[in-house]
Amino acid sequence: MTVVVGIDLAAGRGISEVAAFDVPDTSSGEQPRFLRELYSSVQSDDEIVAATVAYAPAVVAIDAPLSLPGAVMWALTHSPKDIPGDASPYLRAAERDPVWGRLGVRPLPVSFLGGLTFRALVLLPRLRSALPDATIIEVFPSATLAILRAKPHPAADQPTQRATRAAKTAPTARRRAQAILAHWIDGIPAPSSDDAPDISDTELLGADLLDALAAAYTAAAWLYGHTLAAGDPAEGQIILPDPRYYL
Repeated sequence: MTVVVGIDLAAGRGISEVAAFDVPDTSSGEQPRFLRELYSSVQSDDEIVAATVAYAPAVVAIDAPLSLPGAVMWALTHSPKDIPGDASPYLRAAERDPVWGRLGVRPLPVSFLGGLTFRALVLLPRLRSALPDATIIEVFPSATLAILRAKPHPAADQPTQRATRAAKTAPTARRRAQAILAHWIDGIPAPSSDDAPDISDTELLGADLLDALAAAYTAAAWLYGHTLAAGDPAEGQIILPDPRYYL
């Protein structure tokens, strides 16, 4: 087994979720398993690093921007007169990628996520120093859920128009996300039957933990080589499961 970690990073003093999977060899036919008894809700960067290092993961997937737009980086490292005139200081190529139009979801501009971005940029070198052999990737859990939902199954029917607009923290949205993830991951409470599709409130996971689980699943997909990258490698990319494996 190989361990991967998903981090739903919070801005400011918010609570971050750190979730890990045991990922079996692709030839085994087993699903990744959520290490539910070990997962952590943490606050400080020290706690995030400690919780992540404790798993000794091969891959760490973070739900937060891990780079700045190329124009901003150019301005910080070059003469202003050399900044390309058509470069955007607000968006990376990762946010402009055509894949989002095909998936029906789109990440927020990195400039809109200022506080979260700054925290991630400070946390990233600490994680790299503590885990020099691990791969660290940026992910977008909403896209992961959209891709995993592409393969129909009873536990995760397609959302209604009303459900699509629901806040992800609402019980309906959380039940839907949890049902999708339970189809692909062992150790997540799932609907008991097709006739009783709602997960009980006592088993319903929080929205932030569900995002951490989707992040960790993307890390597992990366380990299998079942991912694609949105954006420019020189600027920073968002990794997501390759839809070809989930149709």
